[in-house]
Amino acid sequence: MLTTAAGTASPAVPGTAGTLDVPAYSGSRPVMSNRPGRLDDGAGRQVARLGNAGRLVQFGMAQEAEKTARVLRGIADDAWFGLLRDAAARVSARLDGGELDPWLRALSAATGLPSRRAARGVRTVAEDLGRMEEILAAQSPDGTVAAYRTGGDDPRWSWRPAGRSVHVRVPDNFPTIGVEWLQALAARRPVLLSTSARDPFTATLFTEALYAAGLPDNAVSLVHGDAPALRRLADQVLWPGEEVPGDLAPGKVKTYHYGRSRALVGADGPKDAWERLAREAFAGCGRLCTNISSLVVLGDAEEAAGQLAREFATRPVLPLDDPSAAVPAFPDRAARDALATRIEREIAAGAVDVTEAATGVPLRVDLDGVAYLRPTVLLLDAGSPLFGTELPFPFTAVAHVPRSKAVAACAGSLIVSVVGEAGGLVRALAEEPGVDKVFGGEQFDRGYDPHDPHEGYLADFLFKKKAVLPGTSA
Repeated sequence: MLTTAAGTASPAVPGTAGTLDVPAYSGSRPVMSNRPGRLDDGAGRQVARLGNAGRLVQFGMAQEAEKTARVLRGIADDAWFGLLRDAAARVSARLDGGELDPWLRALSAATGLPSRRAARGVRTVAEDLGRMEEILAAQSPDGTVAAYRTGGDDPRWSWRPAGRSVHVRVPDNFPTIGVEWLQALAARRPVLLSTSARDPFTATLFTEALYAAGLPDNAVSLVHGDAPALRRLADQVLWPGEEVPGDLAPGKVKTYHYGRSRALVGADGPKDAWERLAREAFAGCGRLCTNISSLVVLGDAEEAAGQLAREFATRPVLPLDDPSAAVPAFPDRAARDALATRIEREIAAGAVDVTEAATGVPLRVDLDGVAYLRPTVLLLDAGSPLFGTELPFPFTAVAHVPRSKAVAACAGSLIVSVVGEAGGLVRALAEEPGVDKVFGGEQFDRGYDPHDPHEGYLADFLFKKKAVLPGTSA
């Protein structure tokens, strides 16, 4: 149970008495130290004290995790996935009962996410945890979850773990990113977590729920902040984004959720295409890898930018506690200003801020002392450095690209959403090595579904086929 600095039963929130105590976890044991870390809201108001797990504690975490791998593989499927569903239900019940409201307000204050959106993100993680059996079955070579225990029944190979433990660095852009480490755990891999600077809350909440549901000791350990010992000692590493620490061997690490999704706009799209594209741009408050960061327009880019900007204009900057808020704030005002400067530099070079014309609202918005960037559609040349760049708020760069160069303009994308008639480009995009997912037709805005390969299947990293003779049951 999260406690408060004042020692009361209910965690306190920014602006009220007390501060959340958010422990690290050495296995099932919560760890608070005499010198806890301090997390504030960017304006100097403390929102949480963070448990510190030092280097020696991290060594112990890694050693115990290795021993636990075999324990997890020995649990029957019904019991294992029942445990995960139990943990998911515990989180959902706490959300439904309002028990986590102060906790969610702290999450909002630290990350700049609207509180209702943050709650929705946590609930989505719980829903995904509750259906891990079907999510993992989709990734298995034989379509069953039993293969994660048995190695499958193919006479030529056995599907076995590629490591005994995995270290997962969890970014703080949006709570739903937690599905990554929960998939690794569901695949019966002991997980060594480290949280990013602004969101120590989500991973702690689910760790606590998993142990309350009966998770074996040392199946999950959790450190707040950088954890170089875990990085070095874990057999495998899942790292967010593309800036991988230099001390990680390339074959040991898989990067995840680096984004840069695009939409390609052809002719005769559906009538609600712009509303649906805007929804994709605002999903997760514009901080998801699936957000449409760029629009490749085969026809009139100015018209397309105007249509999208009018949809953006219906989603204004609102206070974070407003139930309709969808635009994130920037607790780090300097980071906000640095992003604004990048955008303003492109405007000075000839890009057009189409949303400013549609709304009359300046790019930099300050509301109740909190820093925001107004959701932005920028019309520019495809050679601009902002074209194809993912920014942490609802932002879409729009450019005309001739059909002959459209596939190349989409290279380096996680998702390409093909809207309307594109004359055979769907197939060409699917064959482009630099494009991970292609969605067209009525499913152009499919976004993230954990059943789909997403930068490949996670199981393809965590497991590998081995020749085991005689008999794959060895």
